Amino acid sequence: MTCEHVRALLDTRESLDAQQQRLLEEHLASCLSCRFDARVLQDARALDEGEEVPFAFTQALRQRITQEEEAPVKQSPRILKWLAVAACLAILVGGTYLAGEPRRQAVSASPPEKALGNATTYAEGYDANFGGQAPWAAMPESSVAADRSLMAREASPQEKIIRTARLELSTRSFDKDYENVLALVKEKGGRVESANLYNNYNDLRGLNLTLRIPVKQLDSVIASLKGVGRLVSFNESARDVSEQYYDMDARLQTQKTKMARLQELLQKAESVEDLIALEDSISNTQYELDRLTGSLKGLDSQVEDATLDLVLNELSPLETSQDQQEGLVERIKSGMAAAFHGFIQLLGDLVVFLSVILPYLIVVVAFIIIIRLIMKRRKNK
Repeated sequence: MTCEHVRALLDTRESLDAQQQRLLEEHLASCLSCRFDARVLQDARALDEGEEVPFAFTQALRQRITQEEEAPVKQSPRILKWLAVAACLAILVGGTYLAGEPRRQAVSASPPEKALGNATTYAEGYDANFGGQAPWAAMPESSVAADRSLMAREASPQEKIIRTARLELSTRSFDKDYENVLALVKEKGGRVESANLYNNYNDLRGLNLTLRIPVKQLDSVIASLKGVGRLVSFNESARDVSEQYYDMDARLQTQKTKMARLQELLQKAESVEDLIALEDSISNTQYELDRLTGSLKGLDSQVEDATLDLVLNELSPLETSQDQQEGLVERIKSGMAAAFHGFIQLLGDLVVFLSVILPYLIVVVAFIIIIRLIMKRRKNK
């Protein structure tokens, strides 16, 4: 047994078997250097076993072991709690807004201004019922008459003029003014071509009407409607379609002459081929006759009956008080009434949103509770 082998066995001397112990003792008895190393190792062990471990080292070691066995629970920063609250508020506000979206979508926005050619436009806050005065009232009478004569002149028998107008009004007496409009249209021999009645998000009503008015009665109808509520905007145009009309009329007469000639040829046709060719030409000519006749009737209808687009909007209590120039107390009352009305609508939207989200909220809360219970049981084990 060599010295290197003996030095390697000195650390495990207590675990050696009898034969290895005997060989080790024989070598130590014969080797002074190995015997010295064995004695130094034995003295070091004796000193180590007799010395107590410091209390500070023992306490630190125990704390280290405890920290490794039980991972510390990290405390959520306060900012995360505030972010969670802000997220809940955002969801609540957004959900309330979305809950009221179907009601707001019921608003059929006023139709955009139609392209009325070189239309004359008036936009003002004139209210005939409230004692206001139209801005153009101060204009010279000759200037106003000259401007209106361009639109209102009687068309000669050779002229084909299509007149179109758009009128937007605001009123605080919606039902009464609506009935007055219908009565006026009936009185002037006009008709309602289309109507769209709606409620906006403030539960204020609006009405879009497309009216067909005999062209000779259009000016008087417009003048009467301007006295209904507050005039917001007015557009009017006149389009000359005389050239288009008489061009189609000439083509119609040509097709009629052609049809008469084809009928004569059909009576004289002798072969089958001629009959087939003539019938085909007659069919095409009849199609052109019907198309041109329909187009002329459409133009005649537009020329004889002008188109008037009317928009009637209901005023809110606050807007009504502003128009009436009420005193401070009345204005405060109107403002409080409008604010209370808006609050009731907001509260209704909130209740609808909570009713919709409640089933999902119950499921989410139950899921979170179950997860926390499972984690708590595992922690206790």
